[in-house]
Amino acid sequence: MVEQHTTREWSDRLRGLLKDLKVTQAGLAERLGVSPATVSRWLAGKNEPTAETYVALGNLAGRPAGDYFWERAGIDTSELPDANMRQALSSMRVSLENFNLIANKKVSQHIAGAGGAVAIPLMNVTAFGDPVPPHENVRLSQAKMEDVLLAPLAWCPHPENMLSMHVAGDSMYPTIPPGSILFVDTASTEREKLNEKLVVTAHRDLGFKVARFQRLAGSDLLVCANPKYLPLDVSNASKWKIFGEVLWWVSKDLKNKH
Repeated sequence: MVEQHTTREWSDRLRGLLKDLKVTQAGLAERLGVSPATVSRWLAGKNEPTAETYVALGNLAGRPAGDYFWERAGIDTSELPDANMRQALSSMRVSLENFNLIANKKVSQHIAGAGGAVAIPLMNVTAFGDPVPPHENVRLSQAKMEDVLLAPLAWCPHPENMLSMHVAGDSMYPTIPPGSILFVDTASTEREKLNEKLVVTAHRDLGFKVARFQRLAGSDLLVCANPKYLPLDVSNASKWKIFGEVLWWVSKDLKNKH
């Protein structure tokens, strides 16, 4: 009896979100990166959204309506800040003590005017920074949400499409040290607009790779920051998909490693 009530509640909340956003089921599906049939099953109460989807739904709804979706994802909404970046960073559910925030120009110019926060799922997937990818390739559809990080709303051009992931390997060192956490805008995937940008690509067999994207006359390359690694040709779009643009990342101070 309790389960039926819960199911009706989140289905009703989704219907309310569709009405508030003035979008169709297909429109919501497109914004979330799922199929219209998936949204239909949510609305019918046949399947419940995943935790990371609830985070995206909360970002779409905003506060206070988004609190319900964030709570379904396991976020303590009492910790969510209402305004400035300092509150947002201090109330992250993952402790970022001894982390240094590194932001590109596009992000850093908005720091002073940041208002509100976006909840970004941290997934148990890793973008490799080695010439040889990890043995295990965890697909995003199989990935689980480890935790939730908060970021200023002004840092996120597409709040509902943000996620974060781990980095392993030193191919992007010293720009991105091993063990960093990447914040990726998965709505930014057009190759024509990503020249010279940091990106995460997804290979159908090898998993995720992080590097700087460079377009040349006859090929697309991933260029590493570490000079000992050669560029990687990713021109074959059927094998190498642009997963998203890396907007910023957090990294530990390697000098203080114990």
